[in-house]
Amino acid sequence: MAYIRNSLARSDLYVARYYFKKGAYVAAVNRAQSAIEEYREVPAVEEALFILYESYDRLGLNQLRDDTRRILEKNYPNSAFLYPNNASKNIVTGK
Repeated sequence: MAYIRNSLARSDLYVARYYFKKGAYVAAVNRAQSAIEEYREVPAVEEALFILYESYDRLGLNQLRDDTRRILEKNYPNSAFLYPNNASKNIVTGK
């Protein structure tokens, strides 16, 4: 069951990444929030939080961006999304 839930969450994140890459940041936020609310206890939530963080940053919503970063740091202190030096490539931005 956990595998299925994570797969469903990952499909939402696929769409959120697409919106993000196209510059539709509000749509990316909505899709990432949906994944977080519907699939709370799955590994894909880490990426969903990062998509929120990046989208809020691009939208200039600094308070929401900072709040999301704090949540991400608290729940995923070694996140490859937040600390790209620990990962070879950022999944969302492709850099």
